[in-house]
Amino acid sequence: MTLPPLVPRVPHGGPTSGPFTGLDFSVNTNPFGPSPALLEVVRQADHATYPDPTYLAVRETLAGWHGVSPHRVCLSVGASDLLHRLVRAFLPAGDSLLSLHAPFGELARAATLQGAAVQVISSISGDLPPQVRLVYVGHPHNPTGHRLPPDELQALAERCGSSGALLILDEAYAPFLPAGPAPLGQAVVRLLSPGKAHGLVGARPAYALASPGVVARLDNLAPAWHIPAGTAALLAALPQAQPFLDLTIPRVSEHAAALASQLACFGPVEHHGTPYMTLTVGDAAAMTTQLLARGIRVRDCTSYGLPRRVRLSTRLPQDNAALQAALHSLRETGQFDG
Repeated sequence: MTLPPLVPRVPHGGPTSGPFTGLDFSVNTNPFGPSPALLEVVRQADHATYPDPTYLAVRETLAGWHGVSPHRVCLSVGASDLLHRLVRAFLPAGDSLLSLHAPFGELARAATLQGAAVQVISSISGDLPPQVRLVYVGHPHNPTGHRLPPDELQALAERCGSSGALLILDEAYAPFLPAGPAPLGQAVVRLLSPGKAHGLVGARPAYALASPGVVARLDNLAPAWHIPAGTAALLAALPQAQPFLDLTIPRVSEHAAALASQLACFGPVEHHGTPYMTLTVGDAAAMTTQLLARGIRVRDCTSYGLPRRVRLSTRLPQDNAALQAALHSLRETGQFDG
């Protein structure tokens, strides 16, 4: 028997297997987290017994919050799992995934594992090619922060519906920006990863809002009891957790805007209101290594097709000042390749 080749895991920001005690700017999460209320919910969850295998109460709570039927809610541990399930359910081998700008790496890896093609484009107009089954839009996109205007997003959703494709709208970082109208239609799958905004990425909360038919197929691919008790409790408590976001998100936006302005002296900065931004440094891989040697971790954007850029997400002002000091030091020693 010939087995398919192994596909290496994609690079991500955040921890690696090696020890690190410095400042991590590579992870896009709320620096004021974790949300105290949600952290307490996770701690108080019933970890001693099996949860309801249907997670009905959690689905009903999220459904009521979003104004949809519980049959339109699909729970997950991390959006990565949802992306892998979407590919397995709706992207046959030989068909295509169309991504507006570079997709989240786990989605591209899932497509590769499935034997499907990935097409990355800078704009979407006209009819979709017949072999396209999934269309991915990061909204906002990571790492650029781009967002489509609401009318363009709705038009894209309608084109996907008419062509038989699904539009995956990845809203992992949407809570950091002013809310806009969500596109409507049976072809839309909204992915929500509230751990970023609440500073609780370690709990891996995620869910999708989609048509009942899509949710049924996604649920069919999940193992039994796939959501730990703490993560399920966190998801059920989200509607009551808004005060933390109301308090912290404006401050995150303020610090991110200040950091983007301060970094402009080192090179071109692209920032569109998200906690993260990109800085053009010349050789992103080299800069990442040089900063890591100084106890600072940033995200090399080479895997996004941007080998001259690094991505940085704001931390608190004193940490942001340390980042700038490290960049100044590299410049003074002639190691800054900007």
